[in-house]
Amino acid sequence: ETRLGIPVASVGPSLSSIYRRSLRLERAVSWAISQSGASEDINALHSSNRAAGALSLSLVNSPDSRLAQNSDIALPIGAWPELALPATKSFVCSLVAIAAVVAEWTGDRDLFDSLHALPELVERSFRLDWSVAEEALAGCESALILGRGAGYPIACEAALKLKETSYVFAEAFSAAEVWHGPAALITPERPVILFAPSDEASVGALATAEKARALGARVFVVSRDPSRNCLLVPDASNSTVEAITMIARFYALAERVSSKRGVDVDSPRALQKVTVTV
Repeated sequence: ETRLGIPVASVGPSLSSIYRRSLRLERAVSWAISQSGASEDINALHSSNRAAGALSLSLVNSPDSRLAQNSDIALPIGAWPELALPATKSFVCSLVAIAAVVAEWTGDRDLFDSLHALPELVERSFRLDWSVAEEALAGCESALILGRGAGYPIACEAALKLKETSYVFAEAFSAAEVWHGPAALITPERPVILFAPSDEASVGALATAEKARALGARVFVVSRDPSRNCLLVPDASNSTVEAITMIARFYALAERVSSKRGVDVDSPRALQKVTVTV
């Protein structure tokens, strides 16, 4: 949307798998993203969208999966087997693939070249000290994870990983929408993590961090700006690549938090590798 001006919406799979409805999708693209490509509900929606006239495109880590076979175009992300239950490298590789498609589509050489620098950026990020947030998250039962623009989907993934791997009730909100009610949850006992890639949304996001601090919260801002006493990430030339670096670094933090809380990160309770929902 921000690079091409094309509207994009997330469609709930239950539209097809439960309600047996279809959309009018001539000249649209149905883009499905999956690690295993085996989930029944995603396959049902993707097949329905294809039958309704959409070009069906999938990003999958399993190129022989049913989802890939149900697609006009299947793009393997090449993350190799995802051994841990919580998907991590397949999520990062999916983001890279999306960004690469957008870079090619728009002719954005800066984005394309920045993606090639991503492995080095991620490796450098692992050497940066995030221990202050590690201690705060290891001792809490709930947390607020905020972001805006490119930082918002990263916040959603970070919140999910804290739930999966540490049993922390982490909830993600837009750094703007949090003031429409959820701000009542901001307390000194509940850490706030804010992802602030260096794009146009960062000014408002950082203002949210200051307001949360004024309410007494322990706020940890993920940023490349060393002047803000942040959880630092390396300076990337592109905010999209910067956001991808942020979630890769957060995974290392989540693993440390889970270890401190005594959770086996490779086999969290109640989870399965392939989630079968209809």
